[in-house]
Amino acid sequence: MIHKTAVLFDLDGTLVDTLEDLADSVEATLREYGYGNADGTPVHPLSAYRQFVGNGGYKLIERAFPAVTSETLTAAYRRFLQLYGANFCNKTAPYNGVLPLLDELTKRHIPWGIVTNKPEVQAKQLVDTLFSAYPIACVYGGGVVGRPHKPDATVTKMALSDLSALPENTLYVGDSDVDVYTAHNAGMVCAGAVWGFRGAEELKKTGAEILLHHPLDLLKYL
Repeated sequence: MIHKTAVLFDLDGTLVDTLEDLADSVEATLREYGYGNADGTPVHPLSAYRQFVGNGGYKLIERAFPAVTSETLTAAYRRFLQLYGANFCNKTAPYNGVLPLLDELTKRHIPWGIVTNKPEVQAKQLVDTLFSAYPIACVYGGGVVGRPHKPDATVTKMALSDLSALPENTLYVGDSDVDVYTAHNAGMVCAGAVWGFRGAEELKKTGAEILLHHPLDLLKYL
């Protein structure tokens, strides 16, 4: 049995279900730029956003938009950040079982943090709104100049330092192939969040050592 003493989490699709708020903000951006449907229906079904997310906000916009210039994409990304920043918690909530898991981590004095590709300002805003009661060690996100996105190990190693944890003693929990590669690039075991955006098949295919079907399943490995 694997037993670890610290945890790093992905955010979207792992601790919180952000899909509808992300999709709503992207769809609003598409409409503002003249790419919405005339009948008002979404351009993309909600299920499509499960594949659009995972590599940061700019990539989300790039995947959702038709072929446009880089200037248009950059402007649309900035507008998306504004729209999402004002609507990031309309429908977003922790997954069932996440708060009891964090309660247990707190009781056991197990350090934990977050490494996500979500823009860091938005990630911290979301964490402050939903998880302010918990002793989180760090929140690292994307969109910071000079810092690569996951699955590069740079930020993950920064987070491990904040936790005073070694990679071999830490689990990385995430819901996508990006998270599996992130864990492995930093020398960590990946626990796949099957309840998240991508599901068990992708996690198994890309090499997640553990599959978690409920957040509290994580406690067996700590």
